[in-house]
Order: sequence, then structure tokens, then C-alpha cells
Amino acid sequence: MSRTEDLARHYYTVVDSGDADATVALFAPDATYDRPGYDTLTGPQVGEFYRGERVIVSGAHTVTEIVADGRRAAIRGTFDGELKDGSTAHEGFADFMEFDDQDRISRRTTYFYRAAV
Repeated sequence: MSRTEDLARHYYTVVDSGDADATVALFAPDATYDRPGYDTLTGPQVGEFYRGERVIVSGAHTVTEIVADGRRAAIRGTFDGELKDGSTAHEGFADFMEFDDQDRISRRTTYFYRAAV
């Protein structure tokens, strides 16, 4: 397993623990995060998202595939959990992460498997 694959897997372990501060610490201070339904989150906005805007209360990611190349990783999997409104979620996702030279996420893009068009 490559260092980049380890870093990607570690992200899901930390985010699933529910510790927003530890999750935010995995991102570079000037990181960008793109996900459906949000404008691009940049820098401090990433922290605001994980500390308050994120609609997930708890849950677990199941990673089914990671393709790593240098400091980049493409990740595919599912998420099962509970949302703030009390409903449950089962989502397929694809993530793309880039890591800086300090092993922090510098760029993340997430896609969900839902009918959109």
C-alpha cells in the first residue's frame, strides 16, 4: 500500500470518528473542497463545514477502491449513517484527493451517486 493510499484511508477513519477538529487538521490551511450543493470551500470554510454545516451526525465510510498516483488518490465507496434531521443515509461516493508535502489534503472533490439529469 502506498503512502498516499494510507493517507486517504486515514481520512475516512478520522472523519468517521466524529472528531471535527481532528478532521479539519488533516487539511492544509489553504485547502479547497468541492462537493455537490456547496460553493467551493476554501481554507477556513473547510473547518466551518466540518464543525457545523455538515449534515451528517454519525456514520461509516466503506472504501471499496483506491487508485493512487504520486500525491493524488481516487477513492470509491459507500457511506451509511444518520443525518441531523434524523433520517438515515446510504450513499455511493467518489472522492478525489491531492496531498501536499506535509501529507495534508490540499484539494478534495466529492461526487455522489444520485440521478441528477
